[in-house]
Amino acid sequence: MGANSHDLIELIRSRRSIRWFKQENIPEEDLTRILEAGIRAPTASGGEQWMFAVIKDESKRKVFHDFIRRGQIIYLSRMLKNPLKEEELRKWETMFDKGIYFSPIYVIGLLNFNRRTLTDEYLLYEYLWGVESVSLALENMMLSAWSLGYGTVWLAVPKLLEEELKSALNLPPNTSYVGALALGRPNEQPQLRPRQPLESSVIFF
Repeated sequence: MGANSHDLIELIRSRRSIRWFKQENIPEEDLTRILEAGIRAPTASGGEQWMFAVIKDESKRKVFHDFIRRGQIIYLSRMLKNPLKEEELRKWETMFDKGIYFSPIYVIGLLNFNRRTLTDEYLLYEYLWGVESVSLALENMMLSAWSLGYGTVWLAVPKLLEEELKSALNLPPNTSYVGALALGRPNEQPQLRPRQPLESSVIFF
């Protein structure tokens, strides 16, 4: 069936989120391999309802990084059941000033409504299944990047500022932000975070 199954499982088990990156260029060959792995993901109705905006330009990366910062502060200060106190928020601001989440490349995963496959009656499912397709593609990219020695982290919070973000980056019309990846060589070695016991998340019938 191709790749060694043991190696693949170990790759999945070893992957972790990277938030600090070396500011080194990623060769085009590696970037292409990562992106191509993404579009090999399963896709609802075979519609490939995805589009990926790859940000390489430094000025645009700084713009996107600021949206990450702003979204993260909204998340930490307003959305959490136990929001962070002012002192903790200032620590986050300092980390952003030092470059947390700033990477050589960002890959924004967009749901592309120009590739619809369902009728208007099932528009909600078009959206939900499209989000699933884009998410699967981004996960493929995360794993392929890890296999090549690159780190990634999923970036959800810019969604909180979506319309402003789309305008600032001139993202294509008729698309919706699903998530994004920061991508680059790791500049940290975080420990694997524990997970809840399997039996707490799985039921058998």
